Order: sequence, then C-alpha cells, then structure tokens
Amino acid sequence: MAGIPHPGRRRVLGLASGLLLGTARRVEAQAPDPYRIVVPFPPGAASDGIARLLAERMLRPGATPGAGGVVLVDNRAGAGGNLAGAQVARARPDGRTLLLTIDTTLTVNPYLYADLGYDPEALEPVAVLGTFAQVLLAHPSSGIASMAEFLAKARQGGLPYASGGVGTPGQLVMEAFRLAAGLPAAALVHVPYRGSGPALTDLVAGNVPVGFLAISGAPEFVRSGQVRALAVSSAGRLDTLPGVPTLGEVGFPGLEMEFANLLMAPRGLPPGLAAGIASQAIGMLEEGPVRARFANWNLSARTGGPAEAGAWIARARPRWGEVVRATGMQAG
Repeated sequence: MAGIPHPGRRRVLGLASGLLLGTARRVEAQAPDPYRIVVPFPPGAASDGIARLLAERMLRPGATPGAGGVVLVDNRAGAGGNLAGAQVARARPDGRTLLLTIDTTLTVNPYLYADLGYDPEALEPVAVLGTFAQVLLAHPSSGIASMAEFLAKARQGGLPYASGGVGTPGQLVMEAFRLAAGLPAAALVHVPYRGSGPALTDLVAGNVPVGFLAISGAPEFVRSGQVRALAVSSAGRLDTLPGVPTLGEVGFPGLEMEFANLLMAPRGLPPGLAAGIASQAIGMLEEGPVRARFANWNLSARTGGPAEAGAWIARARPRWGEVVRATGMQAG
C-alpha cells in the first residue's frame, strides 16, 4: 500500500535514524558547555551591563577563555544575590561559570542572612570592575537644602529615607552615616524598595523626602532641580556632580564609603586562569566606548585583579558586619 515502507526500507530507515541519532549524541557530547556570567540583578542594572560588555569580548578571537563558544548572561535575581552566588559556587571550577555582582553579596549577606544557602568561601575573587558611591538626595518639598538642614530634620525624629532594599548600599551608607553623626535609631525611618531605580523614582516624585542612592541617572535630576544633592559618600568629588561636596567636606572627615563590582568564580580554578580572566575583563576598560559606558553608569574605572578583589572583600566585610550588628539589620 502507498505510504507504507517496504520491510527492507524500514530497516534502512531505522539504521539511518540510529546513525543520525548517534552522531547527534556524539556532537552534543563533544560540544563544550557555554560560558555563563551569572548576575544577581535584572537586566538594565549596571552589573548586568558590565556582564554583557564582558560577554561580547569573551567571544573575540584570541580571548581568554577561548573564542568560538557561547557566552550567556544569566540574570538570577533573588535573595539579595544569594541565588546567583549559590549557582556559581556549585559550578565546576573551569572558568566557564562566573559571577558578576556588587560586593555586598559577599561582604554584607553573611551577616544579614541566617542561611545563605551556600558557603561564600566557595567563591574565588577574580577582578574588581569599577566602583561607585552613594549620593544623599533630598526632594525640594522636604525643605532640606544642606547637610545642616538634613541633620536638623533627622533630630526631630521619624525622617523617612528610601533605599533599594534591606542590606543594599543605600541603607548601609545611611545607617553608617547615622551612627557616625550620633543620631538615634528613631531619627530615620527606612523605606525599602525593590531596587534603587524605583527608590529614585519615588524620591524624584516627592513620595519620600531623602535617600542615599547610586547616581546612575540622578545627575540629570540634580541639574534640573528635581532633587537636591547634599553630599557624596566617596573620598573625592564625582566628575558627574563636581559641585556636590563629600561627607568629609560637610563635617565628617574620614567617612568614605564606596562599593565595587566584583567578578568571582568557583574556588579551585587552574593556576593562572583567574589572572587571565581578570586581564581580559580589565582590558576592556582600555576601550573608549567601554569607559564611556562606565561613566554613563557613574562608575569609576578603578580595576584590579584577584589580589585586589580579595583585599576589597577582606576590608569591607568587617566594616559592614559592624553596621549590620549595630543597627540590628535583618533580611526579611
């Protein structure tokens, strides 16, 4: 009958199918795993942007790790970065799985969470890729136009402030500043948001009066007068807001707070691999367009290799641990 293969033909088809399937399995078995850069933030965050810039460069001829594969940026948001950290910590230490995160994932979360879900020591420092500060912003309707006015309002008690969430840089810097200024816990009321973007949006709208926030996008709001910038948390003034003083300049010398974008890997990389990956990642900042992107994100071009990344974590972890303990800060 038409449409029904002859028995001999069925045997040939079956043999051909088996050969094709076997070939496909051999090709699949031989194909290397894709490179994966895990980011604990949604698309659009600065860390996500850095990861995508790095992914593009990992595919260039002669890149380290090698070219010709697939590089995925895996946005694994949740639990303050712990989900992404756990995924990378459990991966094979072959350089194919990396974590691109801000340092709080490693310096704050061990104090903030009762159970991280993984051992942060299972992650190996690879590189520092830019640092950033926080800016104390106030809405004009708050009546706050200077640090002196901010302190006066805070001393009255119950001044709400916005941040990107519990344990994020905005809350950490504000609480560290409160402790340095000798303000009681009741002076400020934390209003956490799901990210610094929504926090800044609500501050610009006047729904919350103040906040220490990252300034990606904020300079235009400052220049237009929609918000006032009172001070920056960095050691020096920012290029994007040269008229805004540092905390040291407004009466708090030595109070300097910045955060870093860190590239991490599963601990146990082959000798020299971390340095090779770091060299490639740091090298991209020699490109003018990449430096321009960093400036647009209000990130410094400060970089470093495995030793510098490890030293950053070692310095920041006890400092933020003390802030968490002194304030009773807890993850929800």
